[in-house]
Amino acid sequence: MFRAYLSSRGSHPVIPPRKNVPPVACPKWAYRHRYLVENLCAEFKEWRAVAIRYEKTAASFLLVIPIAATAGHIKA
Repeated sequence: MFRAYLSSRGSHPVIPPRKNVPPVACPKWAYRHRYLVENLCAEFKEWRAVAIRYEKTAASFLLVIPIAATAGHIKA
C-alpha cells in the first residue's frame, strides 16, 4: 500500500522488500546512498525545534529545516 502510494506520486521507493515480496527494481546507486537521507533525518532530530515542531505555522517550520541542514553541514 505504501509503495503504491509512492508510485502514484511519481517517486520510486528504495525500501528493501521483505523476503516474501518480489524484489523492487531500484537503481543500486540510490540504495547505496540512502543512508545520506537517513543521516540527515537523524541530524534533524537533534534540533529540538525541528523534532518537537515548536513553530506554529507550516511556513515557519519549513524555514527552520534549511537552517538546521545548513548548521549540520557547517558543523561537519
